[in-house]
Amino acid sequence: MIVALALSACQSTPSSPVSQRTDSTYETTGLGATKIQAQQNAIATADKTCRGKQVIVVKDTVRYNGILNERTGRMVGQAGAMVGAILGTGSPELARDDDYEYMISFRCQ
Repeated sequence: MIVALALSACQSTPSSPVSQRTDSTYETTGLGATKIQAQQNAIATADKTCRGKQVIVVKDTVRYNGILNERTGRMVGQAGAMVGAILGTGSPELARDDDYEYMISFRCQ
């Protein structure tokens, strides 16, 4: 059981596939429920790829894939959090782990 817990702790940051291009750049995509989480996941994958070298992001794009548009989703989430706080029920979880995609091209230096 201890081994299973240790292994699951190592997998706390999801890793995405990395593609290497002929011009010595790499590409990967980070997914997350928020833009920040998606960026952190992509950079974590890039850090693993560069193995201690500095990650230089050459190009990046963010795409929102949520059910509602980004602004409406934020307003509904805030309203749900307020109602949950008043009623003591907590806030409903509308965000999914893949609502945001952060795609980067990077190189190691």
